[in-house]
Amino acid sequence: MASGTLHSTGIARYTIWAARLVVLAVFLDLFVQIPTIAPFAKGLGASPALGGFIVASYFLTNLIGNLGAGYILDKWGRRLPIVFGLAITIVSVFSYTIVQTPEQLFAVRAIHGAGAAVLAPGAFTMIGDRAPVDGLGRAMGLTGALIAGAALVGFPAAGILRHWWSADAVFYFDSAFLLMTLVTFLIIARDHHAPTEPEASRPRPARMGPASIHPALWSAYAAVLAIAVGIGVLVAYLPLVVESEGVIATRTGNGFGIYAFVAMLVMASPLTRPSDRINRFGPMIVGLVVVAVALAILGIYSKYVGVVIGMAVFGFGYGIVFPAAAAVVIGTAGADRRGMAFGVFYAVYSLGVVVGNSVSGLLAERSDDYVGLPFLVAAVVVIAAVPIVEVMRRTAVGHPPSPGRV
Repeated sequence: MASGTLHSTGIARYTIWAARLVVLAVFLDLFVQIPTIAPFAKGLGASPALGGFIVASYFLTNLIGNLGAGYILDKWGRRLPIVFGLAITIVSVFSYTIVQTPEQLFAVRAIHGAGAAVLAPGAFTMIGDRAPVDGLGRAMGLTGALIAGAALVGFPAAGILRHWWSADAVFYFDSAFLLMTLVTFLIIARDHHAPTEPEASRPRPARMGPASIHPALWSAYAAVLAIAVGIGVLVAYLPLVVESEGVIATRTGNGFGIYAFVAMLVMASPLTRPSDRINRFGPMIVGLVVVAVALAILGIYSKYVGVVIGMAVFGFGYGIVFPAAAAVVIGTAGADRRGMAFGVFYAVYSLGVVVGNSVSGLLAERSDDYVGLPFLVAAVVVIAAVPIVEVMRRTAVGHPPSPGRV
């Protein structure tokens, strides 16, 4: 009996780390592509407008695919969809090296986004299936730290490969790492269909429709939407602010590096454990307040010192919010609906980034006299999520308790 338990524990541990490798691969893929695709499209003769559509096509199909991925993951398990998603992603990335026209690049980019859509929800769902219910915050923190690590490595790696060789070198490196991930995942990962918690103890909405979503899930979605809006503003607007202050463009990358490094340290540290020992809502609220403060710093003090401080504070807040919100999804949705819950989670995240990008552009056009306005508006959006999380916390008290003290 003890031998069987040890064997099961070993399978669970290896499966979790195989899923984490998928998380690392999919976000490394994303981060090496971001600084590469636009200039690559331009080199193929794409106009600025078409280049923008090419860049956006990945995110659009990825957003739509996140929702469909949830259904697939709950119906057919986690392992097979991840395998197919990795295979499509590998073929898509390698195909970048043989495209000849902007239109071909647009099509491949759209397929790439759709294929990758199942990977992050699938990997996080698989981790949730295997992680102990009293350590979900810790498990999500370690996984989130890999995302931050991918950001730290991905951006400079793409720049180095493009500078010394070509964009094709980026795509070869990316597809090779994804292929290694696929082989490792096939060998190690195993599906786990049984619920990780007693049937009587978890919420049981009939479907994942808006009216039936558990209040705790709404709190996680509100929190991740808010911080994603902040990220969207940072990605679109921070480079403009830095350059307007006469600072060299490479300093922008340093700012994002600081954010990623701090977030990685926080998510890998014991700071994620209070969400396991106390509850998830407190860390989410504290993290949201910290993120709002960071955006306010960026909005009020636009000098480079302000950028460094603001990005460090943002990373700290993000490192607290993300693991707690992901743990809420795992603990509340139940194993039979966890795929759909994570699909919505990542769709909301993508939506927030798109909204942050779009709104910051509109505000920038109308706020020539005050350069920090987009950051301050984003701060208001983030702080507005705090009462939503608190209301959902109180509402969740009247619903069946979920495991892990959500």
